[in-house]
Amino acid sequence: MSDLDDVRLDGLLAASARRHPSRPALTAGGRTWTYAELDRAVGDLARQLRAAGLETGDRVGVLAPKGSEAVLGIYAALRAGAVVAPLDVADPPVRTAHMVRGAGISLLLAPDRSLEGCRRAAAEAGAGPAPDEGTLDHGLNRVRTLAAADKPAPLPAPAGSGGYVLFTSGSTGRPKGVLLSHANVAHFALWAAAELGLTETDRVGSQAALTFDLTTFDLFSTAAAGACAVLMPDVLRAFPRDVVGWLHEQRITAFYAVPSLYQGMLERGGIAEDFPPSLRVAAFAGEPFAPRPLERYLGLLGDVPLYNLYGPTETNVCTYSRVPASWTADQEATIGRAVDGDVVDVLGEDGLPTDGTGEIHVAGATVFQGYLQDGTLTDPTRTVRFRDGVARRAYATGDIGRIAADGRVFLRGRGDTQVKRRGHRIDLLDVESAVLALPGVTAAAVVAKDGAHHGEIWAYVQSDGGGTGAAAAAETSPEETAEGILAGLRGLLPLRMLPDRVVPAAALPVNARGKVDRRALAARTDGPHTA
Repeated sequence: MSDLDDVRLDGLLAASARRHPSRPALTAGGRTWTYAELDRAVGDLARQLRAAGLETGDRVGVLAPKGSEAVLGIYAALRAGAVVAPLDVADPPVRTAHMVRGAGISLLLAPDRSLEGCRRAAAEAGAGPAPDEGTLDHGLNRVRTLAAADKPAPLPAPAGSGGYVLFTSGSTGRPKGVLLSHANVAHFALWAAAELGLTETDRVGSQAALTFDLTTFDLFSTAAAGACAVLMPDVLRAFPRDVVGWLHEQRITAFYAVPSLYQGMLERGGIAEDFPPSLRVAAFAGEPFAPRPLERYLGLLGDVPLYNLYGPTETNVCTYSRVPASWTADQEATIGRAVDGDVVDVLGEDGLPTDGTGEIHVAGATVFQGYLQDGTLTDPTRTVRFRDGVARRAYATGDIGRIAADGRVFLRGRGDTQVKRRGHRIDLLDVESAVLALPGVTAAAVVAKDGAHHGEIWAYVQSDGGGTGAAAAAETSPEETAEGILAGLRGLLPLRMLPDRVVPAAALPVNARGKVDRRALAARTDGPHTA
């Protein structure tokens, strides 16, 4: 048994409250909470949840804008023994309802400002037009989505006493709930706090949504070190110059973000001319960093270490590399070696370790418990024999790479229909399923484009000319048809998953096997409204 098996995420907060009661723990919305204040509020809320009927192992969704209410709700539900899922208020209620049903969430927590959206999502999930509600302290409300008799069976250990759920895009058109135990997340949080050298004097800039796995560092590594988590207002993320200003104003010392945000700050944010003097460590994850901007950043950072952290949501971070200050864009970049407690290997098509190119597999302390779908847990891991001869429970990441003799891993791309957009993992079949669900659509293919539009997501769509909403009438123009389809998708998909372009098509090309030729569509140079 690992020494971390009994570490709880809410326990990291409680321990720092004992060690540093008067130190700042959280800055959000113009208020700073000390560790004593935050821990006391979390304890009070947890007792209220238990008094309202929450039982150990129940599944709770926190549907709140990023702020103190969301952080309090997450920590309080964890302390009450729940399996907790942060949810995004910007997601359409129908998609939130899919998550509620899929993960078996029986209770939602929401502040007043997102209560109406919470009610709609609960109603979509089947709670009825007037679900059971109640008020809690610190501006939170509880909305029950399942009666006690309808709650799913308790999850097996270690998640039976609580855990953490992050949703990812799934090929079936339904988000998949990635179930992480307290120990899974705590192992990463404690490792990262130690590796990046966090102390109680640090101010950790939290820019990502709480539904994104980067924020497990922002919340729990920060708590483990007794540092202060400073929540960046969501509105700033689209304005790189404002992000740079915020880093200055808030005296941020540690920052973890996706490369697209770093590149935005370099190209449009003025960070090269006005580098934040307080920043002492930086990290990136979620997608590859373009070589030239990465080289420029290393020049700007000087002695400030820059970490490349890699891992799918199912493993959080499983490899890391401190990018050498001498690295240049003409060198191959590595995602580094396995973090302590994990083992990473590359397996060929025969399922055996290979020195060539193959699929990256991960075993160890950060590997998740399984997916929550239809309220039940399914474990996609399998036993794999690694090159050291040891058989281990391993997760196949779907990422293609190779491993060097010294253990460094080099990423080569994906082996399936998943892509990364601004750090978010998107399954193209998830988007395609939403397109096919629109009235009047008879066929569709969603592809990631090559060439001049590299990285963009385009949807090629056939419709029968009937129906309403997304299906345009026969006499409508291609532009109107495309706009109608996008309008329909806005009610089904979060903004980050919407196609960059919709192309109405009279027919979709097929390959020699009679299947849609997605490779040909990805390479096509047609405009947004031609077919």
